[in-house]
Amino acid sequence: MECGFCERVCPSRELTLTPRQRILVRREMVRLEQQGAPQAALDALWQDYAYAGLDTCAVDGMCATACPVGIDTGALVKHFRHGRHSAMVESIGRAVAVRFGLAESVVKIGLGAGHLVRRLFGDDAMPALTRLARRVAGPDVPLWSREMPSPAAAPPRTPRVGAAAVYLPACVSRVFGCVPGERSTLSLPQALVTVAARAGHPVWIPDDVHGTCCGTPFSSKGLAAGYRQAANDAMERCWHWSDGGRLPIVIDANSCTQGLRGCGPALTAENRQRLDALRILDSVEFARDLLPRLTVSQRVRSVAVHPTCSLAHMGSADALAAVAAACADHTLVPATAACCGFAGDRGFLFPELTASATRAEAAEVRAAHCEDHVSANRMCEVALTTATGHPYRSVIHLLEQATRVSLP
Repeated sequence: MECGFCERVCPSRELTLTPRQRILVRREMVRLEQQGAPQAALDALWQDYAYAGLDTCAVDGMCATACPVGIDTGALVKHFRHGRHSAMVESIGRAVAVRFGLAESVVKIGLGAGHLVRRLFGDDAMPALTRLARRVAGPDVPLWSREMPSPAAAPPRTPRVGAAAVYLPACVSRVFGCVPGERSTLSLPQALVTVAARAGHPVWIPDDVHGTCCGTPFSSKGLAAGYRQAANDAMERCWHWSDGGRLPIVIDANSCTQGLRGCGPALTAENRQRLDALRILDSVEFARDLLPRLTVSQRVRSVAVHPTCSLAHMGSADALAAVAAACADHTLVPATAACCGFAGDRGFLFPELTASATRAEAAEVRAAHCEDHVSANRMCEVALTTATGHPYRSVIHLLEQATRVSLP
């Protein structure tokens, strides 16, 4: 249709290509191939398209929310990313999914080592080291930023008896802890467990939650085999933990909630039936439902709220706003708020995408001088912390702080 409705919501619109442009450029590439253009010219065009069309696409699917006919250009990008993978890369992706617990541990060890280097040699040491490593090993090396979170603490141990819900801390919450300057004293899992208990609605974190992945990271990278493996493993675990669907599953990262809700096409027939029988809640939806059971005693004056693209897809952005509004005298949801472009690892690999995507929102937030800053996904919080200079944290942290019993 080439209408361009999607362009205003695309995080790469001011950096490389918009969804419409991605399609148009690809169409022109096909035309040149059919006309027998020189192979050297086609190869050069593909090389440029790899960065502008594929690498800097957040595959957030926000284009589909603005499109009159629901076209998700991100699905096209995932298809092309998959096409770039060899059989060996697909096998490696599946192996990582099978041993995701090991990958999770390796990332935490790397975070710990990086922060040790930072403490010993200063804030500029790790950014310089990772830039050097990228020049040597290529663009797949993630870049370290000053806002890199510390390693997350182990989730608290919770009893299964009497639990009203199963709490699945997302892998980003199990790996990434506080961002520099964050005012929270509890980890995100500790905060959610505390709030749920305070509301008389306790949650249970399974002992074997380590290594569980909804499959979204594999899907985003076009790793089809890894995606199927991770999604089916997660569904089988959730079915067991929930006692065959009796208990709801609560997830504390919106992208993972959306990913697990929408993983049906990657599942076996049996696991698709299980997915249909499960009730999967995002933490902000869960927290909103807890509000009538909680007493807010310590409101903040003002809070800036970043609604994530996954919440927009799920129709739950109002839940985030409601929880924030219950804890603050004034809430700011920036008029310029949009997808931050971090997209799992894009912010580590292509920080210019996140910088471009958040520029307008960051200016609006800095001008507002809010007391607190919240969102509902650790990677989005890292992105907005980098963009604004203000530490972002989960709205669950704000709710826990606001509902503490005031001392006389």
